[in-house]
Amino acid sequence: MKKLILVSLVLLLTLMLVPNTVMAEEEMTITWWITPWRITTPDMDPDESPDGEQFADYVSRMFEDKYPHVNVEYQIVTHSGKEEQATAAMFAGNPPNVYWEQGSPNPEWVNQGQLEPITDYLTEEDMEDFIDYTLNTGRFGDDYYMWPWNNSNNGMGSSLILNVERFEERGVPIPENRSWTVDEFLEAAKQLSYDSSGDGEIDRYAITLAADDTLNMLGWLHRFGARMLNEDNTEFVLNSPEGVEALQLMVDMIHEYEVAPPGASGMGVYDAINMFHSERTAMGYGGIYEIGRIDRYYKSGDIEDPFDVRLAQFPHDPAVGPVAYQVNGGFIVFREEDQAKRDMAMEFARFITGPEMIGMLEDLLYITSRQSVNETLTFEDVDPYTDTDIMTEVEVYLEAISHGVEYYGPAEVPTGEAVSYLTSAIQAALSLDKTPQEALDDFVENANRVVFGD
Repeated sequence: MKKLILVSLVLLLTLMLVPNTVMAEEEMTITWWITPWRITTPDMDPDESPDGEQFADYVSRMFEDKYPHVNVEYQIVTHSGKEEQATAAMFAGNPPNVYWEQGSPNPEWVNQGQLEPITDYLTEEDMEDFIDYTLNTGRFGDDYYMWPWNNSNNGMGSSLILNVERFEERGVPIPENRSWTVDEFLEAAKQLSYDSSGDGEIDRYAITLAADDTLNMLGWLHRFGARMLNEDNTEFVLNSPEGVEALQLMVDMIHEYEVAPPGASGMGVYDAINMFHSERTAMGYGGIYEIGRIDRYYKSGDIEDPFDVRLAQFPHDPAVGPVAYQVNGGFIVFREEDQAKRDMAMEFARFITGPEMIGMLEDLLYITSRQSVNETLTFEDVDPYTDTDIMTEVEVYLEAISHGVEYYGPAEVPTGEAVSYLTSAIQAALSLDKTPQEALDDFVENANRVVFGD
């Protein structure tokens, strides 16, 4: 009996002496959700086109190699409905540990304590390296809730992409310094819209306005200085004279100037994209990512004869100056009671947003949230199928987003709940069912009721 007690004591002492780091290396599973980012990974065949899953698989395997006791499971989710899907998983008690978000984290999730603050996990190097506004996108109070990853978005709401050949054919110069006023834009747009078949009907347009293309519609609505909320962030004010003037401009672009195709109330963002890539419009929306889209279409064989493009800022009112969409994306960590698993989820988010992995965004012609990585970007892998100087376009895009504002307002106000009312208002105005003033008055009334309870 004494011998058994002695052995037990020895085993207990041995366990007490085992380092915490060893004890912590129990097998665990980390789950993460991300949308389909078509990034070419280092292990892919150069002729292979990514379908949106390779990046998630590659990152997962690399992390497993670094931490052999961790199993990483990913799920590819679509942009549409991903938040509803995450909310359902959250209330079912099984949300992913790590989740990619574009823009600010859902403020309700923060207020409900469903997200883990990352503040204590950020190093001094992180704080110095991450671009300030990319960190602040995920800031609520004194804490940060998102590991920044992609800086800006695909350029929607921030810049225009121009078909150089169409501009040359119509004798329209590319705007100097890639910046133009609203009047200069309209003059060019009129020349770029014409009847190509000779049947008396315009069938080639300058640009598309699509009511269900929220970001680009907000881009137009901000042309004259309108803002979503008042200075106190307590009331929707998009029905200001500046907002009404902008919506009237959009109506006139379709019905008076005929520089945008009819039927806008039934169109969405992909209609606008397809109109440009099929060369039915001379201008589309997007930044350097859209140049990458052409590059991918060319390499995959979806298009045989890619056209030369240039970027330009949205047109601006000289009294207001240029305005673009300020946004970035990153990874949030859902609440986790298990300390070891929470720490590992944070380590995984840090791994994705660290210099090595975040630099892979270059493949999609994305700017990253880390200053040190952006200084190394060359975008040299873009196929030289046109005369486009990629780095010049990068500079144009960086200049555009340097004028960024928060189209939706600050993170702590859940303005996203009002987006459907905005789409309805734009549809009503562009179809001439309501005046711009009536449409935006309706939006503001509904938005204040839904968001603020007024």
